[in-house]
Amino acid sequence: MKRFMSLLLVFIVLLGIGIYYYVNLDKNYHLEKGYYNFPIPDDAKLESENKKAKNYEWDPATGTEVPLGYRLMIKKSGWKQIDIEGANMIYQKNGNIINLNFDTDYIEITKESR
Repeated sequence: MKRFMSLLLVFIVLLGIGIYYYVNLDKNYHLEKGYYNFPIPDDAKLESENKKAKNYEWDPATGTEVPLGYRLMIKKSGWKQIDIEGANMIYQKNGNIINLNFDTDYIEITKESR
């Protein structure tokens, strides 16, 4: 019985931490209005931009995969991943498409025209 109560307590604590993290996740991101409200990390520094793309320097970017917190925020914002081409992830929401390209310490966000 003590073992069950200990496991239950650990489960409840871990569940609470997970819920707290998910609820407070969007405090580290802002939505980019010109890019269909796609989430951008607050600590990403804009390096360059043009009509269709923005390039950011962002230390957590690895070049191999999207960090977990960023993936959760993208999903929480309603974006669905529709394709992967190497380090390029393609997301769609309400018919709008965003290409998210990762490299080491660098992300590029490109919007596709309809």
